[in-house]
Amino acid sequence: MSSDPNKTSAAQAAGDSAPILVPDGAGIWTFGDHLRHLAGHAGTIPLALDEYGRCLICVRRGFFTPHA
Repeated sequence: MSSDPNKTSAAQAAGDSAPILVPDGAGIWTFGDHLRHLAGHAGTIPLALDEYGRCLICVRRGFFTPHA
């Protein structure tokens, strides 16, 4: 082990190449993501709804209060 704190070990460096998985609806949206979401509200593509019939993405982003 080196005393230099800026160096990474081989095991840690190998783990850094693993893909980063971002759940749907998290992170920064692209313009295409926004258009796809609006198309779901327009009814042209299926939209994931909660048990109250609200858009799950809109609920997650705070446009509805939970259990409203």
